Amino acid sequence: MISLKKVSRTFSLPSGDIDAVKNVSLKIKNGEFIIISGPSGAGKTTLLNMVSGIDLPSSGEVLISGNSIKSFSKNQLNELRRKTIGMVFQAHALMPLLSAYENVELPLRILGIGGKERKNKTEEILEILGLKYRMSHRPYELSGGERQRVSVARALVRKPKILVADEPTSQLDSVNTEIVFEQIKDICKKFNTTVVLATHDQRMKKFGDKLFNMRSGELYDN
Repeated sequence: MISLKKVSRTFSLPSGDIDAVKNVSLKIKNGEFIIISGPSGAGKTTLLNMVSGIDLPSSGEVLISGNSIKSFSKNQLNELRRKTIGMVFQAHALMPLLSAYENVELPLRILGIGGKERKNKTEEILEILGLKYRMSHRPYELSGGERQRVSVARALVRKPKILVADEPTSQLDSVNTEIVFEQIKDICKKFNTTVVLATHDQRMKKFGDKLFNMRSGELYDN
């Protein structure tokens, strides 16, 4: 499903070059839950951005389902993220004036999916995530844990083949962190979704099928 071949990313600054990711090779099978841990500044976000096509490597190759994305046009990369990759970020990034239901439904509207199917898919994922009775609430009416679960629902409502999650629980307490990780694990197993998740929380390693550690731009098998 996902293959990284000697991927590096260098940023050129007036003060000199910064090697954010160094010669990373990795193969991830369909349905695997991969956890990448490491301190802030280790290169986790840069690596995830390249997996999702937000950024491209300075050298090396990223392949999704056997296709190298380095030759993709901007439109093809956008299409990849719309249809194949769901993303969860550190901040929930919900639309503040939309309800939980409307936030989750929005990606389906963008894809042009009909009303009845949108309703079924949106209600299904919100119910799975325990948000059935919070659908009509706006983000400011939800707890931090609920807001992040809504963002997970939004990422998964299209049933993408890949979920990329960058520190999805960094702003949550330990109880809500555990809940969100358990739900991501369960839902992705149900949908056979491949997960690439970055976290600094060592306690959450138990949820991964494979564990990696990132330090100074280099990836190590844990």
